[in-house]
Amino acid sequence: MSLGKSYLGSFKGQKVTFKEVKSSPDLKVQFVESLPDYKAKVSNSPSFSKGIIKIQVVTSFPDVKIKKVTSFGDFEVYFG
Repeated sequence: MSLGKSYLGSFKGQKVTFKEVKSSPDLKVQFVESLPDYKAKVSNSPSFSKGIIKIQVVTSFPDVKIKKVTSFGDFEVYFG
């Protein structure tokens, strides 16, 4: 079951933990350099994370496209 792009939008301004899985992901994510749905600042600490989302990284047919940035992201992501 996929949660969709709008679910990830509910974490704007917060921190979320992404846990990479091989099957049964909550979201299929593609990391892009241009035309992202969201920009995510990568965090090095899981502190204050609002939740865990199981993701599968794909190269085509993603649920959401994310660009990794160093500042001014829509939300913060910790890869756990």
